[in-house]
Amino acid sequence: MPTPLHDRIPTIILTGFLGAGKTTWLNRLLHDGVPANSVVLVNDFGQINIDASLIAYQDDKIVRLNNGCVCCTLGGSMAEKLAEISRMQPAPGALYMEVSGVANAGRVADMVRVSSRLQLQDIWCFVDVSQAQRYSEDPLVNTVWRQQIQSATQLVLNRYNRGEHLPQALETVLKTSGAVLHYDTTCMPEAVPMASPQSTAALQVGGWHSCTVESRTPISLKSLMQCLEEWATVVYRVKGKLIDEQDGNAYVLHYTGGQCRLTPCDPPPAMTQLVFIASSERALQVIQQQVHRSGVTK
Repeated sequence: MPTPLHDRIPTIILTGFLGAGKTTWLNRLLHDGVPANSVVLVNDFGQINIDASLIAYQDDKIVRLNNGCVCCTLGGSMAEKLAEISRMQPAPGALYMEVSGVANAGRVADMVRVSSRLQLQDIWCFVDVSQAQRYSEDPLVNTVWRQQIQSATQLVLNRYNRGEHLPQALETVLKTSGAVLHYDTTCMPEAVPMASPQSTAALQVGGWHSCTVESRTPISLKSLMQCLEEWATVVYRVKGKLIDEQDGNAYVLHYTGGQCRLTPCDPPPAMTQLVFIASSERALQVIQQQVHRSGVTK
């Protein structure tokens, strides 16, 4: 017998390309209040689940999935976690799913729709307007970027001055979207100014790859910034927590679209953990060599 609608678990999917503001928005939502006994499922891309560690809802109701390229690995782990959540007693008041920034949210939504216990409520897609033209022209990004927007029921446009025209590429995609539009200029802190990236065109694109930098001693934030400036054309995302050896302060770092954003981290992390996401494995190998050679980690 089908589960009555009023007994189903309301499910909200958060999607959007790397660094679009999903975790920031989710933290704001959790701070403002969510239904009792809610569950947060975080599907990150990388060896460690940085996104889960940045969520403010830190208790046993966070479900972590690593290596989160959902567009490629929908099979077992995601289906198993959804099945576990469906069997929880008492039933969660709601399920919030933050999927990987390179995931096809439409396919994740299909998994929710076929569940007898989950009720898809909304798909919130976050779009960094400042990067829209670049992503629309990037052969590695453009397909999943459009899929994310077209799957949305609620669309949040970030880093956008409403007095300006939207990029033409974004306007074109929006014509095929039936989502409700929202505007949020406060979703991320101000960016740290960085120099123009040097060319790395010789490195070939081979899909999505990630690497992790960990250190139990403070690192040189200045050297890290120089490394990001040098490799800005191949690094799509860096995120994590660190302690700067120069001022001794702890920071949460978000890097995307050639811009770096730092916010104070309280309490300080036990160790520096940074995840790099780039467009080729070769690029990450070179980046790791540069990081260690420049003294970024000890």
